[in-house]
Amino acid sequence: MRYTILVIDDDEPIHLMTKNLLGKEFSLLHAKDSQDAINILSETPVNLILSDIHMPGLSGLELLESLRDDSEKNKIPVLIMTNLPTIEKERRALDLGAADFIKKELFSTDREGIIDLVRMKLVTDVKIDNLNDDLERRKNKLVMKLMESAIKGSFKDTTDVLCTHLYDIVGSKFLAFFEVKDGIPNYLTLKGDIDFENVPFNTFKDSNSFKALMDKKEPYLSNHIYNEEIGSFTDFSVDNEMPAEIGVPIFAANEKALLMNNMNVPSASEVFGILIIKRSKLYSSSDFELISRLVTQTGSILWRLYQQGK
Repeated sequence: MRYTILVIDDDEPIHLMTKNLLGKEFSLLHAKDSQDAINILSETPVNLILSDIHMPGLSGLELLESLRDDSEKNKIPVLIMTNLPTIEKERRALDLGAADFIKKELFSTDREGIIDLVRMKLVTDVKIDNLNDDLERRKNKLVMKLMESAIKGSFKDTTDVLCTHLYDIVGSKFLAFFEVKDGIPNYLTLKGDIDFENVPFNTFKDSNSFKALMDKKEPYLSNHIYNEEIGSFTDFSVDNEMPAEIGVPIFAANEKALLMNNMNVPSASEVFGILIIKRSKLYSSSDFELISRLVTQTGSILWRLYQQGK
């Protein structure tokens, strides 16, 4: 599957630059103004919009505002392109749902950075049916903060952003991110309102949950880990009244690998990280789908940053 990007700009050189930069990996559609773009959107499915902010007629921000109120098009992710970003315009665009600004000069000075930004926006576009408005807002905030951190290029900071906002989204009591190296898990990030000094982390490598994640390479959901069929730190969880657990493997596959494989992790990818989330409130199937897809897809960003940091 080739993802489709709609480029909206009244400046012809931008269309040529985007074609040269993105055309080999993505299918591109081109519009010279907002009305031209609306005509295309009414006939063709689009995965991402790259829009200029200054155009004759309907401006990029005005188009973005109208798209947010169009129930058929308001889920399409948007990146705003501009020569002259201002704090006021940036805030306005972010309030309307734009993921970020792209300075047009970067098409010449940081071509790989542009590609990374486009790939990031596509892999973080996680759509879940029937997600309530509050969870949708929190998910979108997570995506925005994650991209802000990832652009700066820090694996540690971006991991912390993902864990902090996931912890908030699901109302968990315990969240742990483990790095897996040579088959051994070591925690890197912990979130929770419990005493982590009492968590027997040394038992995780022998737990049913760790073995299942490493062998099956699939996320799991258990709303009663006390029976020990699958789950981690069982006695500790009983003591802290946390029967519900979700575990998600994070793979050694970057954004390009997922996009080239229809957002599926290539089968040969190794597990490089694991996220364990526990809480007292039982998880619905929608909770599980949201968490597992968010972590799996955004995990591709973490892997790229992890590799770059070596």
